[in-house]
Amino acid sequence: MPTNNLTRAAIASLAIVLMLCACRSDRHSASKQLTLAVNSGVEGDALKQAALDYEKKTGIHINIAEFPYANLFEKELLDLNAATGAYDLIMLDDPWFPRFATKQFLTDLAPLMQKRGQTGPDADFIPTSIALCRHPYQTGALYALPYVGNSQLFFYRKDLFDKHNLKEPLKWDDVLAAAKTIQENESSGGKTYGYVMRAAQGNAAVADFMPIFWAFGGEMFDSSGKPAVNSQQGIAALKFTLELGKYSPPGYPSFNADEVGAHLLQGSAAMSINWPAWISSFSDPSKSKVIGKMAFTTLPGATRQGQAEIGNWLIAIPKDATNPEAAMDFLLWATSPEQMKLSAQRGNPPTRRSLFTDAELVAKFPSYPAQLKSLETARPRPRTPQWNEIENVFGIFLSKANSGELTPEDAINQANAEIEKIVQRAQ
Repeated sequence: MPTNNLTRAAIASLAIVLMLCACRSDRHSASKQLTLAVNSGVEGDALKQAALDYEKKTGIHINIAEFPYANLFEKELLDLNAATGAYDLIMLDDPWFPRFATKQFLTDLAPLMQKRGQTGPDADFIPTSIALCRHPYQTGALYALPYVGNSQLFFYRKDLFDKHNLKEPLKWDDVLAAAKTIQENESSGGKTYGYVMRAAQGNAAVADFMPIFWAFGGEMFDSSGKPAVNSQQGIAALKFTLELGKYSPPGYPSFNADEVGAHLLQGSAAMSINWPAWISSFSDPSKSKVIGKMAFTTLPGATRQGQAEIGNWLIAIPKDATNPEAAMDFLLWATSPEQMKLSAQRGNPPTRRSLFTDAELVAKFPSYPAQLKSLETARPRPRTPQWNEIENVFGIFLSKANSGELTPEDAINQANAEIEKIVQRAQ
């Protein structure tokens, strides 16, 4: 073979070797990186810090894709539907989970766990939290692990209850009676309203209504899956909500979390349904005028035992994730007792029973016993892929009832008709 041909062959061979090495290097580099989609806020902040800690421990870099709550659902849904493989792990608010699981967007975690010698999530996880991660709900395959254990609590002014010889409210009738007593007797130094609620259209109105709706015996769907919010129980629950509205500050039909929190912190309202994220604010002198005066308990009942709405943040691995094995290692690490305790110290309620009873955490978060009781008995929003659309419609009509635009009967009947249309379109 001529010399120049040998040279060309050698160069070609060397190019192939270098290319193969580059490919191996790229694969090796890719295996050392993960991409995680998180919610902007305390939940995502804790997970971002966990990602930094994990990189220091393992050398695996985790790229963070951070989005505001209002955009996270749509962004994840679009990317997973397009099978882009953009994310190795995603945070999911639990009402979104049925949509993602039904669309088969998520990785079944059981095979990945079995490779690591685990038969499933360990028993320390709270059952109501793990149930959210299964599809079908409670009984099906495991497609996520729970990271943040939110469930609603009932907030009330312990000092005012003691002053007026009122007992901790066990029933919604107790709440109404206490609201009347406090509002009629607490006007010196500024008006104190007996109750404050969120009733802005959409999620806000629904989140505050559901515990009352359930306590009165209401269900969104009957046993055959047909919408049933306009039952007698549902109408009674809405009428009762409007009675509470008489003891809420003016403008409450447009209130969201910030307005409710402001009234509680300033001492201008005495009771509310709220989420644990607000608890720390009541001990902050720069925000609170009611330091040491607020108490937290489980949701009152009516014809049924009171139940909170659960609101957990879950972590899942998309079906088209580039690095599912490395993602699973991080997922198990981030939801371990040691790492979840750090997340709890950063402000996120855990999803493990051992952490709700951890002496150090209970000393820092005295509401943990009430939070644990609430979480263990909480129930999810209806597990339907259409929940986002249903919640929006239901919230519009609840808000119209609170504003007086519609009667309770008209509001709930119209809501039921619209929910039925959503269900029929999905069939």
